Amino acid sequence: MATSHVGGWIRLRVRVSVEGEALEEVRRAQRAVTAARVELRSAVDRAHADGASWAAIGAVLGISRQAAFKRFGRPRDPRTGDEMNPTDLTPLFALTERVFTLVDAGDYVTLRELMGEEAARDLTRGLVLDTWAGVVSESGNLTGCCDTRLESLDGTVLAPSESTLGPVVAQTTIVCAAGEWWGRVAFDPDQRVIGLLVVPVGATNLAF
Repeated sequence: MATSHVGGWIRLRVRVSVEGEALEEVRRAQRAVTAARVELRSAVDRAHADGASWAAIGAVLGISRQAAFKRFGRPRDPRTGDEMNPTDLTPLFALTERVFTLVDAGDYVTLRELMGEEAARDLTRGLVLDTWAGVVSESGNLTGCCDTRLESLDGTVLAPSESTLGPVVAQTTIVCAAGEWWGRVAFDPDQRVIGLLVVPVGATNLAF
């Protein structure tokens, strides 16, 4: 009996040790990714300062000149004279899921607080909740969201740790009791909701 316990304890220690090594590899890889992003921004800053156009920089990165500018540009805000600050994308993942949780709960009052003024005029309580009622009648209530991703308006997928200028679109898979949908939320640079869309998975020709 004692030998069995000792053997089990040894196997447990080995497993924990292996898991620890694997997680350390993940940490090292994450640090490398972070360092690479810092190096890339510095390289882009140098290239642009030396006269490289956003079109040329975008071509090297495989993205449009506008996407390159929004990701790395440092424009001056004409309203203040200060450098515009890119939007931190990290909070948008949780905020996107919160939007659809509020819709499913019928809590339009709280959802309204997340919207910009123009969006609130267009996305009325009746429109939002009537649309969601149609989803619920086909697939049931929300059980969760998954595979949330962020992209710029031109469709360029953005990494979670990046920042960018201008509006951002978040797309998530809305998981309901008996089916799945795509939910898309457009955010302005102040992270206010300016657009809301629920479509069948795989839909094309989207409004945004």
